[in-house]
Amino acid sequence: MIGVYDNPRHRDDLQGLRAIAVLLVALDHAGVGFLAGGYVGVDVFFVLSGYLITQLLLAEAARSGRVSLVNFYIRRARRILPAAALTLIATDVAAYYLLNQVRALQTMKDSVWAALFGANINYARQATDYFAQGEPPSPLLHFWSLSIEEQFYFVWPTVLALVLLGTLAGVRIRRGGGRITGAGVARLLAVSLLAAAASFTYAHHLVNVDRAGAYFSSLGRAWELALGASLAIGIRWVCQVPGAVRLAAGWVGLGCIAVAAATYTSSTPFPGAAALLPTVGAALVIAAGLREGEERRHAGRVLGLLPLRYVGDRSYTFYLWHWPFLVVAAEYEGHKLPLAASLLLLAIAFTLSIATYRFYENPIRRMRWKRPAGVLLWPVSAAVVLGVASLGIGSIETSAASAQTPPAAVQPGILVGSSNSASPPALPAVIATVNAAKKGAPIPKSLTPSFVNLQGDWLKFPKGCEPHDGQTQSARICYVSGPTAKASSKPHAGHKTIVVLGDSHAHMWLPALLAMAKKDGWEVVSLAKDSCDADIFVNPGRSNECHLWYDWALKTIAKIKPDTVFISFRYSGHTDSNSELKIENGLSSLTVWAKTVANHVVLMADIPYLNSIPLPVDCLQQKGATLKTCTGTWSGSDLDLTNALEAIARLNKVGVIDPLGWFCYQGLCPEAIGHTIAYRDSHHVTKTYATALAPPFRAAFRAALTP
Repeated sequence: MIGVYDNPRHRDDLQGLRAIAVLLVALDHAGVGFLAGGYVGVDVFFVLSGYLITQLLLAEAARSGRVSLVNFYIRRARRILPAAALTLIATDVAAYYLLNQVRALQTMKDSVWAALFGANINYARQATDYFAQGEPPSPLLHFWSLSIEEQFYFVWPTVLALVLLGTLAGVRIRRGGGRITGAGVARLLAVSLLAAAASFTYAHHLVNVDRAGAYFSSLGRAWELALGASLAIGIRWVCQVPGAVRLAAGWVGLGCIAVAAATYTSSTPFPGAAALLPTVGAALVIAAGLREGEERRHAGRVLGLLPLRYVGDRSYTFYLWHWPFLVVAAEYEGHKLPLAASLLLLAIAFTLSIATYRFYENPIRRMRWKRPAGVLLWPVSAAVVLGVASLGIGSIETSAASAQTPPAAVQPGILVGSSNSASPPALPAVIATVNAAKKGAPIPKSLTPSFVNLQGDWLKFPKGCEPHDGQTQSARICYVSGPTAKASSKPHAGHKTIVVLGDSHAHMWLPALLAMAKKDGWEVVSLAKDSCDADIFVNPGRSNECHLWYDWALKTIAKIKPDTVFISFRYSGHTDSNSELKIENGLSSLTVWAKTVANHVVLMADIPYLNSIPLPVDCLQQKGATLKTCTGTWSGSDLDLTNALEAIARLNKVGVIDPLGWFCYQGLCPEAIGHTIAYRDSHHVTKTYATALAPPFRAAFRAALTP
């Protein structure tokens, strides 16, 4: 039994498989069209890592009858940390000098998560953030896979020692502990397979309910590492399969990986069942060369060619360097790079990988480390990364604070409209900004909110009053009478109530509503739920989170019997006419119902979307940017939606507010108006600008109450 595990071999074919994996990932990231599924290279890495690490642990257990966790982590630290820390520091420095303040700040915060092996947790959190949708990728996004591997390594050696040897931290905890037996190997294989099955089941479920969470989930990815581990544990049984069958399986495995890379796309539900193709393929390639000499036959002969071995030896450093090169360059240029430029950047990254491997990674790995120094390698590396990141974060935040200026006032202008509509013409500040944009005027030097605060420039209702992800009804109903007032569970005597219903496009008007409420003695109850858009009208009757929320919200409104119901949704995004018709019919029905429980109903038309230009945080800080380059256009589809909304208002005799003139003039819509950034992203108003719009909003709202 011991002889099966005590002498692991270096296999050239596995180095070639590493090369295949990293090249798939890199070429996919560069935009090579026929490798849209090249991301499966990461899954090949997971299987390889699970196999190789388990093989090394089994070899130590066979030789010494124990598994030294300290020595294991020292070896991992020497292999992983120096190159990873170098990449994190270099990327932080590059981001500081080449990217705008917000992207540099985010990169440095991401580097802290990566240094602490929590990158996947960080990116899963960002991926489920509704307002992070459409943001460019982080230059350190690829560290998510390294974090999952390291999290696996924190758990697996202890489990292996406990199940296989009956030892915990080198101490025997059961009779006969410290020896490899057939029963111990069988137990370990059973544990590995059960863990793989449980993880796969979880991943398959999660990918159907939260694809982003599944992609970055340690529990959802553990089965891929466990697959490689199971192969290493079950080597005795796998070797009993006829050699001809296993050698043929090597070609099948390569074919599986190739098919996945060529046919999968970003829309493929992944991981889960789809991940079986590349991972099982990787396992078949590994199994094909288990016996000595087999790795140089058939598929292994191709994988063992010198060019592939050369790339495979440098695959780790190449993986680390390639993604920051691509992302930082694209963000610096402000647009997606052409394929030729991306391939050139990959070539430069690989050249740097060669130098890093030769002059940095290998010398450190081959040094004779005394145990105390090896133990300190991880905290020292993490501390250096955190120190560099902290310096950069502090510098950017200090610079942003010194540049902060008070917002410019927005003049109400003259409000005119039909009998049931308050459609303002362009505000003076909007007219002035558009005229300046036409002349190519530069971006004002002092803008409010500051760029580093832009993404957080969003009103938060009092604690406990805002719904969170997964919530299908609010824990409490909050009556708020002003921006700084405390929430009350009951309305104050003599105050009329406005209930806000909708999604984030209703939420974004709360600053103006609350300012008006404080001035006029209204009380505001927000039942808006971010990301729950007008799909409820397109697909009624569902039982998902948003539909359940709106079912509860309507029952709550009927109980409150407010004076006014203010309704605003994100209406765009449904391109087919059938969906738009369903939205119009659904909104009309909602309006009719609202009139039965409230004295007034006010519909809010949507703001113009600026999808044709970069996000404000990027456009306004881009090198050479002008007001013209950061001004979008108002399209005819926006007009169609507004006309439909006004038709509903006329039909049902309710009020409607059209905010077009607060953002656009002569079909042009600047991201910044005066010295105020109006757009938080392509379709949300900043809290600062919404607050500045309180006077025209109040006038429009009062006009809409008397259609």
